[in-house]
Amino acid sequence: MNFFERIYGVFFQPRETMADIVRKKPVWEGIIVLIVVSLLSSVLAFKVGISGQPIQPGPGFSHAPRLNNLFFGFIVFGSIFLNPILYFIYAAIYHFLAEVLGGEMYWREEKEEGEAVVLGTAKGLYSAVCFAVLPSIFSALISPFLMKFMGGIGGVLLGITVSLGIFIWIAFLNILAIKENYKLSTGNAALVFFMPVIVGIVIAILMAIFLGSVFAGVFSEMMRSMPPIQ
Repeated sequence: MNFFERIYGVFFQPRETMADIVRKKPVWEGIIVLIVVSLLSSVLAFKVGISGQPIQPGPGFSHAPRLNNLFFGFIVFGSIFLNPILYFIYAAIYHFLAEVLGGEMYWREEKEEGEAVVLGTAKGLYSAVCFAVLPSIFSALISPFLMKFMGGIGGVLLGITVSLGIFIWIAFLNILAIKENYKLSTGNAALVFFMPVIVGIVIAILMAIFLGSVFAGVFSEMMRSMPPIQ
């Protein structure tokens, strides 16, 4: 497959396409896809106002245009430089978890033509997780306009539903790639993908409980130290 065939295949032949990507390992193609999709999503979200309303100038505050430009520049910088690094970290975590769950690392697949392809590589998985963001282009195009122009709770709920559907689609693509790359079962591949999310949620809950108990203790101490109301 070439670059454009892979883009088409992600939408219409996901299984064959993700299998091809983990075998061919087109890293730079994946990075290009990731950057373009991230830029489009972020710029649309910023312009429509879903990720933060542009700062408006007001009395005594004339720096709003400069702050908007600064924020926009940060969005562009994050899409071009930070997102590829972030997805590199994702791929590294998935690679480690796949090995822990018994995935085949650096195994050779013999072809009829006599060639051999090495799978179970982090390079192949990184290429695949970059291509797997392609469905989020629909969320970038649809959700901001639903939430901006439909208005009300209906538009918000519909936008959230679209975003959830896109997340499930992206998760499906990632699970296919992990399964194909490491010869894992579907259940274990899904566990590899969702485990960082589960761990993150558990950590967030524990942190919330810890901070809540700390603030509750401080507030209780403050209340006890206050003089009684006469």
